[in-house]
Amino acid sequence: VVIDNDDSVRKAVNYLHQNGHIKIGYLQGKFRILGFKQREAGYYSAMRENGLNIHPEYIVELNTTMNGAYKDMLEYLECKPMLPTAFFADNDMIALGAMKALQEKGYRIPDDISIIGFDDLPFCEISSPRLTSLRVPKQEMGKLAVRKIIDMLQRNEDVRIKIQVCAEFIERDSVKKIN
Repeated sequence: VVIDNDDSVRKAVNYLHQNGHIKIGYLQGKFRILGFKQREAGYYSAMRENGLNIHPEYIVELNTTMNGAYKDMLEYLECKPMLPTAFFADNDMIALGAMKALQEKGYRIPDDISIIGFDDLPFCEISSPRLTSLRVPKQEMGKLAVRKIIDMLQRNEDVRIKIQVCAEFIERDSVKKIN
């Protein structure tokens, strides 16, 4: 039982595009786990599907911890880069660290830049602004896995099945609608 990372990220990028964003960046985790690689594929796929240009300068590699992402984003912002109107982040820790750095440098979220994270950690609800994120149904995934194992044992099945679960889109306050 795994997360459908690709489809979930396409949902987030489509949401940004539906809200008027055409310059959408990607806050990419430096440590490239399989899930992040799948999320990256979803980002590129959604950008192409929406006919949006992918700007390499809008792809920022950040540490995967909140503090590390904050420090890396501060360093990135020191160069006074051109910024997109929105970012998708590989996870909430990256998004929250980047938000803190952006705000420290005077950017207003979502007025100047919108951000979407992934995982829907409890911090998302208490951050300022509250972070829009993709919720991973971890308990449901665990229940599905246990049911499948029991099924396989009871039926003496050898067939291997992969179940992909989509993340739920949780809309909060970190995305601005552009007219």
